[in-house]
Amino acid sequence: MTTPFKVRIGAIAWCVFTYFTVTNITRGAWAEALLVLAALVLMPMTWCLARDMDDTGWAKRLWKFDLHLQLPAALLLIPAFLLPESPTAMWCAVPWALVLIIMAIDGLLRIKRHGITPLGMFCRDMGLVYASIGGAWLLADRAGWQPLGFAPEIVLLTAVHFHFAGLILPVLAGLAMTRRAQCPLGRLSVWLVLLGVPLVAVGITVSQQGGPAWVELLAAWILALGGLGVAGQHLALAFTEKEICPMTRILWTVAGLSLAGGMLLVGLYASRGYFAVMPWLDIPWMRALHGTLNALGFSLAALLAWCRAGRKCCCGE
Repeated sequence: MTTPFKVRIGAIAWCVFTYFTVTNITRGAWAEALLVLAALVLMPMTWCLARDMDDTGWAKRLWKFDLHLQLPAALLLIPAFLLPESPTAMWCAVPWALVLIIMAIDGLLRIKRHGITPLGMFCRDMGLVYASIGGAWLLADRAGWQPLGFAPEIVLLTAVHFHFAGLILPVLAGLAMTRRAQCPLGRLSVWLVLLGVPLVAVGITVSQQGGPAWVELLAAWILALGGLGVAGQHLALAFTEKEICPMTRILWTVAGLSLAGGMLLVGLYASRGYFAVMPWLDIPWMRALHGTLNALGFSLAALLAWCRAGRKCCCGE
């Protein structure tokens, strides 16, 4: 089954699921819908772009296994979220967690083979590793567990965070940096993203355990600055790349502006304990604004653009 066909099936399934479950994008059902969107629609395109041309042996076998398992595992997330939190709902999510674990193993095999150079490929492969953390938190959410005393909505949002900021953002940051290899902003952005993704999780955990609030603030701004750099890279691609169609330019522009807006919201939300620029910006509104900008405005638009533009200068395509 080809990737475009998988994406079309996934898009139809996601639209039906969202129509029947989401009544207000400020509520938790929207976060569930965004995670299902990542699994059904965005992951096939991400994996197509993250494919390693020199995969051999077990790495190649694992990648092919994941490609075959992706669609049925993603479809099982629909009953996983339709069911109440329970062992049955958790078992429906297990195949998707397995997909992410296998992807992480492949990422580690690549890192062992390539090291940290070229940096764009390292960033991409670390994204594969980070995504497996999202699988663990997904299982916790569907089982109704509350690790470290986190509220249920935080458990779910952590799973969503590692699907988008953990996987899609590093993959696209690596592609953009490699395509604009002479730009120092790209290299800096990649390192900030690689550091920021796990640091945000650490910062939230520190705050949850009663630690200093500045840890979460610092982590959030590291990720936000990295994301702003990646947004700038996509806007630069939209205006400087030659021999690409107008639609690709439009999609890169939408992606860059959306990511910039989403990352600014991250920084402002993390700064809420020091100054209240937007006192109404709470978790429901972050879910609605930041989540939508990152998922639809950035991830979907950028993946469509990259699939149209190809991976020139990244892997010879």
